[in-house]
Amino acid sequence: MSCLGGAARAETAEGVSPAPRTVAVIAAIGDRITIVRQREQTGTHLAPYTRKEVRLDPVVLNRLVLEGIDEGFKQSEPQTRRVLLDWLPPDQAMAYVDEKRYVQREERLESLLIEHLRAAPERSQWDEIVAVLPKWHMSSVKGMGERLAGIGIYIQPLARERYTGLESSGNGDLNLQAEGQADGDYQTIDPKTGEKGSSSMFVAVFMYFQTVTLDARTLTVKKREVRRDSVRYHDPNSTAINIGRMFDSGFLSQALSNVVQRSSERAVTGDVTVSPARKLEAPAAPTKP
Repeated sequence: MSCLGGAARAETAEGVSPAPRTVAVIAAIGDRITIVRQREQTGTHLAPYTRKEVRLDPVVLNRLVLEGIDEGFKQSEPQTRRVLLDWLPPDQAMAYVDEKRYVQREERLESLLIEHLRAAPERSQWDEIVAVLPKWHMSSVKGMGERLAGIGIYIQPLARERYTGLESSGNGDLNLQAEGQADGDYQTIDPKTGEKGSSSMFVAVFMYFQTVTLDARTLTVKKREVRRDSVRYHDPNSTAINIGRMFDSGFLSQALSNVVQRSSERAVTGDVTVSPARKLEAPAAPTKP
């Protein structure tokens, strides 16, 4: 565990007690993003998605999370004193986590984090600990793919129809009645204009995670909240045949940074509007109070 910049960041406001509540924020979002792509089903038992993991510098990902959480506290509880920490299990421990998938993987990661925090003597100086961890979600949410977790990119190149109900086929069978247009679950953003549209073919950036609030001294769980945030992009004027190549790596990198910081901020402040992708400056390390 490291405290970014080697020190805590303290924020105070006029008229507030000189002994503000101290919250340690620890980011354990991991060292990878997942790229998931929908594929056409051909009557086989294969999953309708391909998945690829890309390893990144965990300090970069964790710092984006910490900047977002810290900004959320600035807006909602500026009187708190925040200690910003990042953590990634050692290789051997991470291999133990990676042996499992889904909920079991989450449980192992959280268990290792609790053990790590239990050995931290500085806990006696904190009031609460807010831990940020990846969170699996097995089913589709608002047009997104299934079995998504953490930070990633989801590519949906196949058009989907919206089904409005059942109709009789005339021979006693009931068939789904298709309207042929995407519904509100497929709301997209044109990255060039910022205008909202509706397309079931899109490239999305997502962050599925949970914040676990612990009592700093006993490490008992006081609160657990799950967030599933995503922004779906579609350029209606793009000439790209492959929807996955509609946006370049530079744009997607900026979009990922944006959704990570904004989602982390919303974990503290509540829902706010996620803007289109924009260029973000590298987050600065905290300064000594």
